[in-house]
Amino acid sequence: MTSHVVHLGDCLDPVGGLAGLADKSIDHVITDPPYSRDLYLKFRKNKGARGTESIETPNHLALANQRIGAIDDILDEVAAQLCRVVRRWIVVFSDAEIAHRWRLALGSLYVRAGVWVKPNAVPQISGDRPAQGFESMTIGHAPGPKRWNGGGRPAVWSVNATNSQALLRDSADHPCPKPLDLMEALVRDFTDAGETILDPFAGSGTTGVACKRLGRSFIGWERDPKYHAIAVKRIENTREQLGLWTGAA
Repeated sequence: MTSHVVHLGDCLDPVGGLAGLADKSIDHVITDPPYSRDLYLKFRKNKGARGTESIETPNHLALANQRIGAIDDILDEVAAQLCRVVRRWIVVFSDAEIAHRWRLALGSLYVRAGVWVKPNAVPQISGDRPAQGFESMTIGHAPGPKRWNGGGRPAVWSVNATNSQALLRDSADHPCPKPLDLMEALVRDFTDAGETILDPFAGSGTTGVACKRLGRSFIGWERDPKYHAIAVKRIENTREQLGLWTGAA
């Protein structure tokens, strides 16, 4: 029987966060933490399609929402906790500019760099430089034999990004969601049925939905009450769709 829990709170809370998990108690980590402060600041300075710096533009909704925060000041502490609790794979999304810090923080657990390629990436509005068409992934593994379900193929996943205009139409959604198809692909490639996956930055719960759909257990943290409620509802709705509602929180 799988279980799916999303805690409301900060994953680094010394009482209710990751510190409460036992060593090697989680099979895998697949997470999309906030990106670097440098990326957000650069993006906020980039004039959008309206020729302004209005927070209402789709691009700002997607990347510059101040409620998301930045990873810079907590990256090392988060990485140490992930390395402590995981039994097998760690997969962490980041912007390319801070990926090197994730590699250093994972230390000897670092295995490979991966990329999420976005065929429908937003073009560079100024036209004076290439647009960014991918996001980085840092892949690690706990000491011991490695195994995944992808064979020898490269660590490249090509999936369309969530359309920013769709985010404007659904104001209740998270500003930076990962596509469900992408998260399902990662869950299939790195994990096996019945295993437990951790996402300490659960957002709107897409990784949890993917786990439920594919028969994996899930544990997550989300500190924003709005997004926590969305995540819980989405995962509960997925249970109902599959007829596997257990009544657990």
